[in-house]
Amino acid sequence: MSENGSSSRRFPRTGAGTAREPVPGRSTDGAGHLAPGGLTVLHTEASDGWGGQEIRIYREMLGMRERGYRVLLASPPDAVIHRRAAAAGIRVIPVPMDRRHFVSSVLALRRHIRENAVDLVNTHSSSDSWIASLAARMEGAALLRTRHISSRVHGGLLNRWLYGRLCHGVMTTGELIRSQLIRELKLDPAKVHSVPTGIALDDFANADGASFRRALGIPLSAPVLGIAAVLRSWKGHKVLLSAMPAILGAFPDARLCIVGEGPMRGVLEARIGELNLRDRVIMTGHREDIAEVIASFDIAVLASYASEGIPQFALQAMALGKPVVGTRVGGIPEVVLHGETGLLADPMDPDSLADAVTALLRDEGLRRRLGGNGLRRVASHHSFKRMLDQVEECYHRLLCPSANESASAMPGRA
Repeated sequence: MSENGSSSRRFPRTGAGTAREPVPGRSTDGAGHLAPGGLTVLHTEASDGWGGQEIRIYREMLGMRERGYRVLLASPPDAVIHRRAAAAGIRVIPVPMDRRHFVSSVLALRRHIRENAVDLVNTHSSSDSWIASLAARMEGAALLRTRHISSRVHGGLLNRWLYGRLCHGVMTTGELIRSQLIRELKLDPAKVHSVPTGIALDDFANADGASFRRALGIPLSAPVLGIAAVLRSWKGHKVLLSAMPAILGAFPDARLCIVGEGPMRGVLEARIGELNLRDRVIMTGHREDIAEVIASFDIAVLASYASEGIPQFALQAMALGKPVVGTRVGGIPEVVLHGETGLLADPMDPDSLADAVTALLRDEGLRRRLGGNGLRRVASHHSFKRMLDQVEECYHRLLCPSANESASAMPGRA
């Protein structure tokens, strides 16, 4: 039973295409939207890392809790998001998400869905999606699959069954990912909703990078390039390092700050040594003061060559009025508009990356124009409030069909 005394089960246990009725006992507003009070949403995440995907999930949970939703998280107990969510007061449920525990995890998660009267399950990574999808459908909870990255989902029968039959809806972090899923998995476009990542602009309003430069011994007059990302191969750090000799040839005082931690740290340190860049490249490790760190940059660089959705780092840099050099990969071109909010380079191409960076370093007026455009773009298209509004609309589409017509007529919706 749900907290308001009604059954939380709104979908049948079998037959993914069965017609849907509103959740019994849930109150609605005048427009037919579900009132959030008492509505329980369970997020699942198998990842043990802490990058853009996990940060978005974490902030989304906090934001929806502020809006009156009851928010839970099921994840492996050693995952970073598990610890952070618990510290923030979110109810966390430890569930192994590996193949070895598959059956027991499905059964355990099914029990938690039933005992917590979960109305909607939102899954985020591959292994947790399989576990949670089966558990949710066994208990009749609504099922939403969020796809964060642009790596290809192969259109085999199992994936088509998961996305097309088990899930009641799919949410993506960008339009390119949405189009990919519709094309590869033959999904109904009405079932797949793009909800671009948003950030809280107030968090970046008064950031000052001067103290960060002083702490690292970087002259205030030196051009600073920066990348903030988990140290994974596809983030393109090695490509950026390979571009540095050409950049330094034009701007000998330039510095590169690599912000973040990850499995590629040793490889990158070795490459810095091979290129004799130790006096020009600084690896800061993970930083919580990300606004002040990015504020110290003259140019933000995204060198990814795979798997990108809408990068948090690009939005953060744009919120600080910084021009962005990105690659034509995934959702990056959706926010880094070439010649408007930044410049785009070809992936895996150090020369193309170096050309874009040096073009910006040579033209302060261009940097200012692109940075100002980026700030306006984030404010109008990627605010945290806008993201939460669109997430909430996805919930309503699944849980209250009467909201669909009114929502589709509302401006600014995904």
